[in-house]
Amino acid sequence: MRTPTSTTRFARTAWPLFLAGVASLSACKGGPDAPIDPTARPEARLRRMADCDDLRGELVQRVTEMLVQNRYSTRGGWLAEDGVAAAEDGASGDSAGGAAPPTDFTGTNNQEAGVDELDLVKNDGEHLYIAQDRALHIVKSWPADQTAKLATLELDGWAAGLFQVDPDTLVVIAQVYGEEIGISGDMAWRAIVRMTTVDVSDRAAPKVVRSVDLDGSLVDARMIDGAVTFVASQWIDVPQSLWDVVWDEDSTLPAYPEDYDDTAAWEAAQAEARAILQPQVEAALAGIDLDDLLPQWRTDAGAAFETMHECADLYAPRSLAPLSVLSVGTYDAASGALGATGILSDGWTVYASASNLYVAQSSRWWWGWDEDTVSHIHKFGLHGSDEPTYEASGEVEGWLYDQFAMSEHAGHLRVVSTDFRQWWGEPEEEDATDPANRITILKDDGGGAMTVTGSVEGIAPNEQIQAARMMGDKGYIVTFEQVDPLFTLDLSDPTDPRVVGELKIPGFSAYLHPLDADHLIGVGRAGTWDGAITGMAILVFDVSDFANPIVKYSHEIDHGDGWSWSEVLWDHHAFTYHRDTLTLPAMTEHYDSVTGTWEGFSGTISFKVTADAPITELGRVDHADLVPQSECLWDRWYDWGAEPGYSACGWDAGYWYARIRRSAYIEDNLYTISDYGVKVNDLTDPSVEIDRVVFYPR
Repeated sequence: MRTPTSTTRFARTAWPLFLAGVASLSACKGGPDAPIDPTARPEARLRRMADCDDLRGELVQRVTEMLVQNRYSTRGGWLAEDGVAAAEDGASGDSAGGAAPPTDFTGTNNQEAGVDELDLVKNDGEHLYIAQDRALHIVKSWPADQTAKLATLELDGWAAGLFQVDPDTLVVIAQVYGEEIGISGDMAWRAIVRMTTVDVSDRAAPKVVRSVDLDGSLVDARMIDGAVTFVASQWIDVPQSLWDVVWDEDSTLPAYPEDYDDTAAWEAAQAEARAILQPQVEAALAGIDLDDLLPQWRTDAGAAFETMHECADLYAPRSLAPLSVLSVGTYDAASGALGATGILSDGWTVYASASNLYVAQSSRWWWGWDEDTVSHIHKFGLHGSDEPTYEASGEVEGWLYDQFAMSEHAGHLRVVSTDFRQWWGEPEEEDATDPANRITILKDDGGGAMTVTGSVEGIAPNEQIQAARMMGDKGYIVTFEQVDPLFTLDLSDPTDPRVVGELKIPGFSAYLHPLDADHLIGVGRAGTWDGAITGMAILVFDVSDFANPIVKYSHEIDHGDGWSWSEVLWDHHAFTYHRDTLTLPAMTEHYDSVTGTWEGFSGTISFKVTADAPITELGRVDHADLVPQSECLWDRWYDWGAEPGYSACGWDAGYWYARIRRSAYIEDNLYTISDYGVKVNDLTDPSVEIDRVVFYPR
């Protein structure tokens, strides 16, 4: 780890020493001098860099192979053909207006208890903290009929979400670009993750304590016991001169073989290209300081940027990987301390338990290898505000649908994966096996590897996983091709996981939520038995007989002859369920044959959902009437460069313009949040409006 200071700089590396030590091009398999076979199956385990010479050698190998694969791996395309892949409650503040503080309110819909997830809204019962678009809004939410905006703190970039670290401290995370925050030079155009600590002890006058900047793009973040853990990815910039060598029409690299199917000729062309490119890559990188290739950070907006990782604190895959640095780090909001571990790869699926964080990457995006899809999973130990530590890596066949595909329990990681590759085609060989799904159980062996202790293969051939949920000794997965099988899984024995039951119904569930010990709520798409999708649906599954799950109740959202959609289909944070009430953001669209027009709805729909009665709709809330009360947000956020008097809101924005993103409950009140503001309605009868707030009144 490199601890940022105002004076420390990254030591320059003796480049001639590296040139003497590099024997051949290729990705490291067993060590810095071991040659790579780009067609070899990628290995999950990571290798720690020995020193800066080792790191430079690793970068030369990876840059060279990336250039070769970019030109040749798809017979002149970009990626290898069939390429491989690998509710927290906040604390209450002082009550307002003498009213007793609320005792019952919802928090973020988190996957694991005690692991808070980054989200747009945090709720402590008396206040809503909303990090959305380009601002942080603080809204007094109690008493409900006195809801009011207390303050707005403008952000430099677009908010990714926030955490409430303690009753009076927020950490707001936004994605910005260097030029937006006054950075000049080479980093002016680069993506920056800005983590801003905000003192909200005076809710009407929030104060920025510090802003910490990280080079790269935010992948995800978690907070455990007040310690923020972030995952960020930074592409390593390759000198333009090398791209010119690859793609210049006068390039000296070998031409494409005439026969597309002549594999030997293509491999020979790649080998010749490597020999030509290697010395050019070495020369190009020789004049570049490693500081300028690796991600940087700074502990305050006014400080100088410093390199985030020491050479020997970086880890590299033992095979080809994207030319990126994935940083897993912690931020202490109280002290501003930062710590991070990095790997020379990428990753985009993040899951965290209370003690470990896992990052998965599917080999779809690895260069050069074109067999079955594989996912590598890297485990990092979490130690409060101290730097995360790389612990082990493992692999599973197939790719992971989302964070719910992973679950840690009793020292094991359970992973659900799918082979289905609808968007890039299936193997054409006659003997190719049908894509299917599986659950794999891994255990850290203490030696850097997560090894398989048990698995179930071949679940639902030719279908793709749409949802998964694992809790304790039980698990559930939903797959879909034409109908929706819900599978129940016995995970009590990590050496012998078993599929216990199966239920087939039309449509599919995209999110599964525990209702009680014997029931699940599913939110997804309704459908017909021939596979046609008809709209949004909510289901209550009875899994009390684990071998014979049934749909106890179902409800399809009415959309006439049109369509319906919800953010819950891809983001579980938009799902709010408490006190037998479920609220979803939803959009519907249908054609009115009488008027000859399309009509629709955009807002939230609330339902009563229990294990004992059919699902009933309680009511709907929309924010369309907030739009004429508000400034034009598009004009506020964007410089349109148009003629004077032009407004992006000069046309009919339509019902969808004020899209509700989140909802929260405080006692018997429903709070809905959109770009334009907040509405407060009766929880059991949403047609009754109690109060409203417009963020930017006209």
